[in-house]
Amino acid sequence: MAPLLELDSLRAGYGQTPVLSGVSFRLEPGQAWVVLGPNGAGKSTLVRAVMGLLPASGGTVKVCGLPVQATTSAQLAKVAAWVPQTMDDATGFTGLELALMGRAPHLSAWGLPGQRDEERALEVMKELGVAHLASRPLAEVSGGERRRVWLARALVQAPKLLVLDEPTAFLDVRHQVETLRAVRRRLADGLGVLAVLHDVNLAMHVATHALLLKDGKCVAQGPVADVLTASALSALFDIAMHPAAEAEQVFVPRWEAP
Repeated sequence: MAPLLELDSLRAGYGQTPVLSGVSFRLEPGQAWVVLGPNGAGKSTLVRAVMGLLPASGGTVKVCGLPVQATTSAQLAKVAAWVPQTMDDATGFTGLELALMGRAPHLSAWGLPGQRDEERALEVMKELGVAHLASRPLAEVSGGERRRVWLARALVQAPKLLVLDEPTAFLDVRHQVETLRAVRRRLADGLGVLAVLHDVNLAMHVATHALLLKDGKCVAQGPVADVLTASALSALFDIAMHPAAEAEQVFVPRWEAP
């Protein structure tokens, strides 16, 4: 079985400014890769290159075996979905209308979503706690609610690869956990996930693998237990990191449902 995502010596940047240099890794079905790194490390550049929104200046990117730069956005949308860091407000649409847009890649040119599409969209919105926004214009909802509706749209798209750029931005602690739980549950069905996160503790819970970026280069990659260590994270962020000792008062969300 071909990997869901394969990067080979990827180089990318903006104009004459290089950002990524020689990044390579493979994401298999059922894996959730988290990308960690300091500001300006190239995390968002990486996901934009993966989605074909930024042309590579070298190397290759393949999604489900498809060379991204030789694949149309319509073809790519049938196998990959993403939630960007900065979202179009889509203020003219209701929550359900936006979620239903996820079905567009699977419809004919003049096709409209059917009853089953609407039922599926509502199911996903309920799972993410935004079903009450089905008839609400997105101009009237909070940033966190809007982000969860965008994730609903991506899941309704039924992708093989889900790409998330800071999916927990604007979310409170409860909705951070519930949102990532919904993503993690789908790994058992073979979904592959590539997610940019800033919170190391969230990464430890949701990811199977980690990619550490610094100055546009991969400094470590592999299973989270091997990569997310005190020494690696200290070097990545240029600040001393260590596991919380029992004497320290640290509050973390409960990840397993009671």
